[in-house]
Amino acid sequence: MEKNQAPGRKILSTGAGKCNLSNAKINAGHYHGGAPGFAARTLKALPPAHVLDFFGELGLLLSAEADGRIFPRSRKAADVVNVLGNRLKEKGAELLLLTCAQSVKKNLSGFEITVRRVPPKWDKKAAPGPLRTITADAVILAAGGPAHPQIGGSALGLDLARSLGHTVKNPKPVITPLKIKEKTVRELDGIRLEAGLSVYSGGRLIGSKRGELLFTDYGVSGPPVLSLSRAALTGVETSAVTCHIDLFPDYSREAIFSLLAKRRDAGPERPWKDFLCGLAEERTINLLSSSLKIEPAAPAGSVKDPLLAEFGGLLKDWSLEVSGSLGFEDAMAAAGGIDTAEIRPETFESRIVKKLFITGELLDINGDCGGYNLHFAWTSGLLAGAAAAKTMSFPSSFSPQP
Repeated sequence: MEKNQAPGRKILSTGAGKCNLSNAKINAGHYHGGAPGFAARTLKALPPAHVLDFFGELGLLLSAEADGRIFPRSRKAADVVNVLGNRLKEKGAELLLLTCAQSVKKNLSGFEITVRRVPPKWDKKAAPGPLRTITADAVILAAGGPAHPQIGGSALGLDLARSLGHTVKNPKPVITPLKIKEKTVRELDGIRLEAGLSVYSGGRLIGSKRGELLFTDYGVSGPPVLSLSRAALTGVETSAVTCHIDLFPDYSREAIFSLLAKRRDAGPERPWKDFLCGLAEERTINLLSSSLKIEPAAPAGSVKDPLLAEFGGLLKDWSLEVSGSLGFEDAMAAAGGIDTAEIRPETFESRIVKKLFITGELLDINGDCGGYNLHFAWTSGLLAGAAAAKTMSFPSSFSPQP
C-alpha cells in the first residue's frame, strides 16, 4: 500500500536525483541510536556486499566514487525505482497506489488493516475514498519517517506502531542544513566554495569535515554541513554551537599571513578591493573585510601587520553560531523513532506483536550522510520481507546469516 501516486517518491529525490544507494564503507560505526549492537547484528545477518548483489540480480549496474559512495551507473534514481518495480511485477505483487493505512489491528487470525484511498495532491477537489478493510497474515511497516513531508514524509508509520504497543522516541531532523545566527550570511546566498569545516559545542571540537559549502539566506548547507549536522543539533540543545570555516585548509596561519604580506608589499598603493581580487570568492572575502572595517578603497599598504594578521585569521577560522535547523522539510533523515530493543535485528520482527515487521527510518537508528540510510532501508526490507514470507530464498549469490 502506497499513499503517493507512484512508488519510490523519496528514492527519486536522493543524491540530487542520482540516488546514493549505498557506500563501500558500510559498517556499524556509521549508525547512531538504537540498542547496543543492533546495527552490527543486522549487518552480520545480511552483509553489505549481498545487498549490492541483490541490485545486480535486478539488473542495476553500480558505480563507486572515490569516497565510497555508490550510485547506479546511469546516475539516475529512477533506474533504482524501476528495477524494484519490475521485480514487483515479476512476482505478481499487487501495488495499491494512493492508498493510506488508517489503522492496523492484530486479531487471532492475523491482522486487519483499515485503508482509505486518498486523492492525488494535484487534484484539490477530489474527496478521500471510503474506508475498507484488508486482512493479512503478516504486516511490514515501511512507511519512512517525517523527513521531507512535501514528498510524502510523515509520522503515520510511527503512529501505527505506537497503536500496536511500541515505544516511540520523539523524532528529530538530521542530515540537514543549519541555520546561522549571524544575519550577514544572507549576503552570501547561493555561494558555493571549498573549505574546511569544524563544529564546536561549548568550546569542544565535536567534528570536522572538508568539502563544498553552500551558503543560503538562512545559513549553511553542503556535504560537510550535512555530515556534521547531527552532532551540531544535539549540541545546540545544551550549549552554544559554532561552525568554524577554514577558507584555506591547505595553508597554515603563518603561510596565509606571509602570502598576504607579500601581496600587500608588492603593491602598497593598490586599493584593498584590488588587493583581494583573485584571493578567494569575492563576496565572501569582501564580507570578512567589512567585518574588520577595512575600506575597499583604502590602499593595501595602510593595512598594517596586526590588522592583516587578523584578516588572515578570519580566512583560517571564520566563526558562525548555529541557531538550529529548518525542521523536517529540509532534512534527509530523522533521528528517533521506534525503540530497536523491541525489534529483532536479524528479521525486523516485532518482539511485541508476532508477524509485525518494522523497517528503515521508522526505527530509532540513523546513518551518516553518504548512502548509509538507504543501505539500512534495503537491508531491513530484505530481511523483513524474507521473514514475513517465511522463506529465506534469496538469490544463490547471497543468503542472510542466522
